[in-house]
Amino acid sequence: MADWRCVATAAEVHEGRINRASVAGLNLILLKVDEELLAYEDRCPHEGHPLSLGKLEADVLICAKHLWEFEIRTGKHVSRIHRPDCNLKPRAVRVAGELVEVDVSGAGEAGNEKKDRAAADQR
Repeated sequence: MADWRCVATAAEVHEGRINRASVAGLNLILLKVDEELLAYEDRCPHEGHPLSLGKLEADVLICAKHLWEFEIRTGKHVSRIHRPDCNLKPRAVRVAGELVEVDVSGAGEAGNEKKDRAAADQR
């Protein structure tokens, strides 16, 4: 079941910028492309570096740490070698009146999975 939470007002999300938001312990980036809103978790799938520190070039988001590139409309990893397991983690987003809401259901599950794997590796 969806768990919609307000992360910003529609006026606060600007096109051509990486807009940061945080809710329910989840760090997000909000992108506006041709009036469409997109939400992704604010962490590069490569090493977890905040994507909000990266930059936008046309329709590509570039991670600041290792320059990995992602197509902003789909979240697909588009750097030299395609790695489908390294696509961005999208979040459902909607506008309700003047409020931007993101579905945070399952927030933290991916992080817990990673911690569980790391603990298992240390055994």
